[in-house]
Amino acid sequence: MKVLLVDDHALFRAGLRLLVSTVLRNVQVVEASTLAEAAELAKDPSGISLCLLDLVLKDGSGLDGLSFFREAAPDIPVVVVSATQDDDTIRACLDAGAMSFVPKSMPPEALTQALRRVLAGHVFLPDPFLATTPSPPQRSGLSPRQSDVLRLLSRGLPTKSIARELGISENTVKEHLTALFQVLRVRNRTEAVVAAARLGLAPDGPDA
Repeated sequence: MKVLLVDDHALFRAGLRLLVSTVLRNVQVVEASTLAEAAELAKDPSGISLCLLDLVLKDGSGLDGLSFFREAAPDIPVVVVSATQDDDTIRACLDAGAMSFVPKSMPPEALTQALRRVLAGHVFLPDPFLATTPSPPQRSGLSPRQSDVLRLLSRGLPTKSIARELGISENTVKEHLTALFQVLRVRNRTEAVVAAARLGLAPDGPDA
């Protein structure tokens, strides 16, 4: 597994690299201090499995930076790791395609557990944020294909990428999304990801 760390503070990158290496033994960590460097590293044909992205960088901050990287590398799941952690920022990051949101202020043990989840491909959102969202249904009646769509949706993938991953048309993906929203009683992609995180549904079942 190859993980890309994007943060302009070398000391924080060093600490995050140590945590990632502690969670995963067979992991290759590559680093960038700017969005431009990150976009260049994302072109590596050997493939990056996950990007841990700070929201404040020298060449782009906030949602603009996240959107820039998502456009440069739409198939790489992005976990925002940020000192800013208000609900509006978290929701906006999810709207922009972030897979998860990890506050920098978390205690070391909690941060390690959060990284363990995201490195395993699961959604992580702070408990205070989840507590402010409406309660979803207790369980889900998702079909296997809807579960596949939710798994890829939770990675922040756009419809086109989901269709390519599953070998189906974009229209079919949209049909599955409509059904998925109805089952989870949500209105959009972001609410579906939040509901899945609360229920422990994404990406592979109740232990996700």
